[in-house]
Amino acid sequence: MRFKKAQSSANQLAKTAISNGPIKGINRKIKALKRIHYGFKNIDHFYARILLIVK
Repeated sequence: MRFKKAQSSANQLAKTAISNGPIKGINRKIKALKRIHYGFKNIDHFYARILLIVK
């Protein structure tokens, strides 16, 4: 069962050539930023930094 599901996913990836790697990279950067900004009072600065990371 697992092999068929994995094979289906692999076939789909080969057809579309779309990867979720860039999204995972952005999420990793946001999580690191969250750790850095723990305890800061101004949430607007946090959101501004996220926008700088994403662009």
